[in-house]
Amino acid sequence: LVGYDQNIPIYEKRILEPSFGNGNFLFPIIDRLINSWRKFKPHKSAFVSLKNSIRAVEIHKETFEKTHAELTQYLITYGISSDESRSLVNAWLNQGDYLLVSDMGTFDYIVGNPPYIRHELIPADDLKKYRKRYQTMRDKADLYVPFFEKSLSVLSPGGHLGFICSDRWMKNKYGRALRS
Repeated sequence: LVGYDQNIPIYEKRILEPSFGNGNFLFPIIDRLINSWRKFKPHKSAFVSLKNSIRAVEIHKETFEKTHAELTQYLITYGISSDESRSLVNAWLNQGDYLLVSDMGTFDYIVGNPPYIRHELIPADDLKKYRKRYQTMRDKADLYVPFFEKSLSVLSPGGHLGFICSDRWMKNKYGRALRS
C-alpha cells in the first residue's frame, strides 16, 4: 500500500495504463489505490482528491465505454457515491490514441500490455503521424515500440515502467533506436 521504492502511500503516486482494454491491469490498480487511501486517509467523503492518481487510455470506443461503465459500478461497490464514481472515472479514463494524446503530465508508474500491431497493418495516415512523432517508429517496428518511447518520455525520474511485450525489439534492426 506504499510506493514500490519509497515510504510514500500509493494514493500520492501517479500511474498510467496506456492501453487499458477491458481493465485487466486497471481494476487491480484501483483496488490498491483505494486500499491505500483508506489506510492512510480514512475520510470516505474525500475520494475526489484521487482524480489525478490514475490516467488510462483506450483507443477503441466500444471497449472504452464498456470498461468505463463497469469501472463506475465497481467504485460504487466500494461505497463511493454514484456522482463521485462517475467523476473519478471521467478523470481517470481517456478515449483516444495514446501515441497522439498530449499533456498527460508525468507518472511514477506506467504498466500495461501495449498493442501488437505490425507496421504493415497500421493505417497509412496513422503510420505517417507516428513516424513523424517517434524516432523509434522506424523500419518494420511494431506499434508497441513507440509505446515504450512515449512512456519513457512521461516517466518521472526514478519511476518504473513495466510492459508485457515481445522481446523482438531487443534483437531486430527496428529496435535499435529504442535500445539506444
